[in-house]
Amino acid sequence: QFYRFVIFPGKWIKVWYDRLALLALLDRTEDIKENVFAVLLVVLVSLLGFLTLNQGFCKDIWVLLFCLVMASCQYSLLK
Repeated sequence: QFYRFVIFPGKWIKVWYDRLALLALLDRTEDIKENVFAVLLVVLVSLLGFLTLNQGFCKDIWVLLFCLVMASCQYSLLK
């Protein structure tokens, strides 16, 4: 059994998940204000991360950890 996942109006793809598992996986937000706010926060996180790394506050392994934290923040905001 498959679910029709709508990409655009009139365009869909077959996904081999049930509807509830697919919605839990993707968790799409329909509100445009919330989406725009999340994108603005992602841009703010990336700019602040760039400034922090550019100033040289983090060195060695801490740069990797800082980048992982920034990536997880951006993923959480966009999901």
